[in-house]
Amino acid sequence: MVVAMANNGMPLPARPEHQTNHPPPSDYMENGRFYSGFRKGKYMFPIDELEMDRMDIYHKIFSVARREALHSTIFTPNYDKGPRVLDLGCGTGIWAIDMAEKYHHHGVEVQGVDLALIQPAQIPPNLIFHQRDIESPWFWCDVDSWDMIHMRMLAGSISNWPATYAQIFRHLKPQYGWVEHVEIDMEPRCDDGTLPADSSLIQWTRALFDATARAYRPLAYNAETGSMLQAQGFVDIKEEVIRVPLNPWESDPHLKDIGRWYNLGLTQGLDALSVGPLTRMSQWTKEDVDRLTANVKREVCSKKIHAYCNMHIWIARRPADA
Repeated sequence: MVVAMANNGMPLPARPEHQTNHPPPSDYMENGRFYSGFRKGKYMFPIDELEMDRMDIYHKIFSVARREALHSTIFTPNYDKGPRVLDLGCGTGIWAIDMAEKYHHHGVEVQGVDLALIQPAQIPPNLIFHQRDIESPWFWCDVDSWDMIHMRMLAGSISNWPATYAQIFRHLKPQYGWVEHVEIDMEPRCDDGTLPADSSLIQWTRALFDATARAYRPLAYNAETGSMLQAQGFVDIKEEVIRVPLNPWESDPHLKDIGRWYNLGLTQGLDALSVGPLTRMSQWTKEDVDRLTANVKREVCSKKIHAYCNMHIWIARRPADA
């Protein structure tokens, strides 16, 4: 089932009606996009319908890349008591909804938290959403109580990863609790020289990384993720890396399919990713941003450029003696 066609002809994933078609009074418009008024300015990206579509496209990207797997094999519903799953920075809630529906008959309880209440009004009975700042103390959440804590695409939203991992560690069940953290490293890579060093794509990525670093919420992937997990006491730490082409230039059918969806998500999200950080932190004008992103869009849609990013999937367990 699809609800719309994107501007490049790919179908947008179906998304249930959200809680409201109108932004809350505290939300505000800036450069033509709506932003969350909760912890105003902390989250630099919009929360409007266009952005919610992009979030759901990224859910499809992860689904295709992981061959329809919602999560790593760490999570099984075969517990005496129904397992508890927490989704941090849940966005539109699409992953949490899928988890709640998939494991409903196994007694799973799913909770999602986000700065913005943009999740659907109609949700499974074993799912609840909360408006919370996950970088504030987790007074709303019992310690030692979660079987799985999930994060996806939170780079650009977190200022202190060690502190976040420490919170997660404390709230997972000893011995049985797992964290899964998924990120796409947006640094473009190219192995055959078809991406020029002076490309607009590289210029855009560097500008965006610089702006978000200035805001103390870097969008750049943290290569020390494994070390940070280990430092917090996690064990059984594993990483999976999946190649994500910027468009369907690859000959391999699976990589080609990933590239189609990533191209859709990236081109639709250029404005959302760029405007807030570059105008607020780097003093760019909206016109400057538009010119650069137009050039970036042309490059990422060119099959002559054989560029790709890497998706990183980290899992780690809290040990029994923690």
